[in-house]
Amino acid sequence: MKLAIEMFSMIIAITIGCILFASIISSNNQVCDARDFYNVVVNRIEDSNCNNEVINQCVGEAKEKGYDLKVEDLTIYNEQPSKFVKLEYCVMIPVFELFGEKFNKQGVIEGYAR
Repeated sequence: MKLAIEMFSMIIAITIGCILFASIISSNNQVCDARDFYNVVVNRIEDSNCNNEVINQCVGEAKEKGYDLKVEDLTIYNEQPSKFVKLEYCVMIPVFELFGEKFNKQGVIEGYAR
């Protein structure tokens, strides 16, 4: 009987550990996806030489993915356009959703496209 209780408690501990690790991996993947999207946006803006049509397309794509993208013009010289790019994203931690609570954390990535 003692062996059955020990095995059952070990299985429960392993299951809880797997759920926690899967939740951490999922939230980390959300952050990586946001960073990858930010890098793509900055590269597209730089490659288009800060074209407003490209910026509007990127803002639209960000809204579709659930991000908030803001691009501000910081150009001093017309020959060298510069934009401030700010991406706000939300990270959901799935383990809290199992217990009925929604825990969201806001993240921000800022940088420049030149």
